[in-house]
Parts: sequence; structure tokens; C-alpha cells
Amino acid sequence: MDALIRLKEVTVLSQDFKVLNKADVTFPAGKSTVIMGPSGCGKSTLLKVAAGITVPNRGKVYLREANLFRLSEKKLLSFRKMNGFMFQDAALWANKTIFDNLALPLQLHHRELSSREITHKVNTLLEIMNLDDSVKLRPAQLSLGERKIVSFLRAIILDPAIVYLDDPTPSIDHAMLENMMQMIKELKDKGCTIIAVTHDAHLTSMIADYLVILKQGRVVEAGEFEKVRKSINQEVIATISEVLSEAATYDSDLLDLMGG
Repeated sequence: MDALIRLKEVTVLSQDFKVLNKADVTFPAGKSTVIMGPSGCGKSTLLKVAAGITVPNRGKVYLREANLFRLSEKKLLSFRKMNGFMFQDAALWANKTIFDNLALPLQLHHRELSSREITHKVNTLLEIMNLDDSVKLRPAQLSLGERKIVSFLRAIILDPAIVYLDDPTPSIDHAMLENMMQMIKELKDKGCTIIAVTHDAHLTSMIADYLVILKQGRVVEAGEFEKVRKSINQEVIATISEVLSEAATYDSDLLDLMGG
């Protein structure tokens, strides 16, 4: 396993509550890892720690062999340039237009690009999602699904080596979802490292090389998807059953994917 991002005994506290509790997990380079677990188990926090967004109270996060939270400013900027994060709630800049939300990463990390080149790249992505008529709108003027699509486009606009996806598929209409799935597939085919929090059976079956099972802030098991899916560890089985119970009302395909 070529470890790209590695968490070692990571603990994240919210007051006295352990959102993550001594989490150990490795995310391999060029592979796709899906994080699953019941609601409130710390999945989004795990993703944000792995992306360097949330600083853990204890433990270490490594980018290759370097401590992610002790990188020099120059190396940290380089790390930011090589990754993109799609937030569950979109997390767009509310006071900026959709165009500006997408253009800002390019302006920050690719100062060599002309205004015309940036405009072309932004418009091309928006056209793929049929959002080109929203370029001058503010996020509040879009639906949640449309805002999430813009968050996804912002995550991939730098052609990143690592993409973090936090519950990417809910609230997105069918046509946009199909386009997004195709773009995720293309990222995977290009060797992009994808780390996704999702219970979406279609997305999981399309990308998952590795699976992380999380419960109450603890990594119950992590490894190759088929191995973890078929685990005989009773805690893994119970946790997957809990996930399936939560998802059963809207995604019966997940039940089949996880082996019934």
C-alpha cells in the first residue's frame, strides 16, 4: 500500500465529547476510499482532518512521511493546490457570485492564467452541469443541490491529485448527478486519490477500492473493500447493519452491495 495520507491515533474533542477517538487509518495513493458509519459517528470530521481542515487535539496526520500540520507555508500551499474538498453543505462564499466562487482557487494557485483562461475554465465546467446561466448569481439564489454541484466543481477545478467528497449525492437532481458521477469516474480513471463519505450504493460500487467503517469516533475496521465488506468481526457486522438500517428507506441497493 502506497500511503498518501495517514492518521495516527487522532483524537478530536468537542468540549469533553470525543468526535474521533484514537483513529488510525491510511488512505492509499491513487485509490478510492469510502468512509461509512452511522449518523453522528465522526465521518465528516475524519474527512476534514485528513484534508488538513480540522486540527486534531491529539495524534498526527502524515502526508507521505511529513507531518501535515507542521508543513512550511510553502509546502502547505502546495498541498492545498493538489487537493479539492466538496463540502456536505456546499460551504460557498455567500457574498460572492458563483463565478467568483469557482475562479478564486484558480486566481490563488495559478497566477499565470489570464482572466480569459480563468473565465473559459469556469464557464466550461458550469456548462457541463447546465449552470452557465447562474454565473452571476449568489449561492443563496441556488437550490441546495445546485450549491453542492458548485462545491464539487470548485473541488475539481484545479485538476487535483486528491479529492475529498463529503456526502456528495443527496439533494442533486438526476441529470446533474449523472454528470457528476461521470466526472468522478474520470477522476478515478486518471489515478486521482478519492476519499468519500457516502452511503450511496452507485457511487460506492463505482469507486470503492478501500472501505473504512467508523462508529462513535473509532475506526472499527479499514482495508480493501471486499475484505471489510465480508468481515466476520461482530462489531463491523453490527455497524454495517446500523448503516443499512439508516439507509434502507432510500437506498435498497446498498443492502445488496454490502452483501445483504
